[in-house]
Amino acid sequence: MRVAVVENSSLAPLGLLGPALERRGARIETYSGPELAAHARALDSAGFIVTLGSPKAVYDGDDWIRWQAGYLRDAVLADRPVLGICFGAQLLAAAIGGSVKATGRFHAGWGELPEAAAPVFKGPWLRWHGDHVHLPAEAEILARADDTIQAFAFRRAIGLQFHPEAHAGCVADWIGMTAPERMAGLDPVAQLELTRERETSHAPVREALLDEVLRRCGVELPAPA
Repeated sequence: MRVAVVENSSLAPLGLLGPALERRGARIETYSGPELAAHARALDSAGFIVTLGSPKAVYDGDDWIRWQAGYLRDAVLADRPVLGICFGAQLLAAAIGGSVKATGRFHAGWGELPEAAAPVFKGPWLRWHGDHVHLPAEAEILARADDTIQAFAFRRAIGLQFHPEAHAGCVADWIGMTAPERMAGLDPVAQLELTRERETSHAPVREALLDEVLRRCGVELPAPA
């Protein structure tokens, strides 16, 4: 199956989920979010769409953000499978009739999600965001933390506010671009080391989450060898 990965920023790649999808037989094609409109035909024929994170906010209103939200709306209404992560999840929320607003505080670091529809969503997972989503009534909330929705489902689409894909290189970049005052109370060095350790130790949990996402999206990929 062809998987179209929308990289909305070079700072937020597919990371650890790339090899996990490839082990299941996926053929990954990566497209730049700001240039996505030029690749609409390739996107149309993909069997699964994954849209990723960005330092941008959905409410910034850039032309490419509006275009992608409109494309995702049509894809979801056509019952195509979509996974959105962080900014991608926020785009997805806007696409299905929800909204995105600033939380008023920054959420960063590893932690469990206390309200989860299934153990696989509980984590612990890495969070790195300052915005949150409001969803239409038809959406199913799968996880919450700190009064923010961390995972949701709508038709064959899943949004994850947290980061199952992030490796230590991602986190190092995010620490470097985040103002220290926004990370008050967080030990960046400890979080970086924890991320590096969990690249390996957390693999079974990450694999289980991916299997659940694929199941809910109706994406049929063989189990990894």
